[in-house]
Amino acid sequence: MPESFLGDGLIFEELLPLQWFPGALPEGLELARLNADNHQLLGAESTLEEVRVSEALSKEESSALVHELQRLEYKLNVLLRLTADLAAQSKPLPASQRVRLSARALEWFGTASVKTGGTGLLHLYINRTLPQPLRIPCVVAGERERVQGSERIVQLMFRDMSEAVVDMLEKLIFRHHRRRVAGARIAAP
Repeated sequence: MPESFLGDGLIFEELLPLQWFPGALPEGLELARLNADNHQLLGAESTLEEVRVSEALSKEESSALVHELQRLEYKLNVLLRLTADLAAQSKPLPASQRVRLSARALEWFGTASVKTGGTGLLHLYINRTLPQPLRIPCVVAGERERVQGSERIVQLMFRDMSEAVVDMLEKLIFRHHRRRVAGARIAAP
């Protein structure tokens, strides 16, 4: 498969915990539940974005109110992290692996052998604070090797995701891209 497998849009490239479960693609009610769960998870992840309370409120709002909201947000963040740590103790996340992700496909670097044309569910953990995976139905579209066979790259095409989930995934990729650009600006002298 060509390098342009993921398309021309923004790409999310990261080390993320993931697991592959080969098998039949979900259908009917199972697929509807999977899409609803993925939509809810992506929505929860988007609310974890740092929003400066002082920027969200108008200039006329009281500084005491701003301070109180910041304090509550900090407490909620601590609780989320503690809950995620407890969940990880009872069920550790799978190993992180390098992925390149678009809203409709994924490239998985250094994977074990998977059969081209095979189907299954990809469990992709997009945020360590939320130890629940996106469960994405996929078809193994192909594989390629990088740098003269030293690294295998499996290419997965997403199947049967609702447009709402695709839209939320595109927003996640955009937020990731925006953070990378901002980080690069801060790092530049």
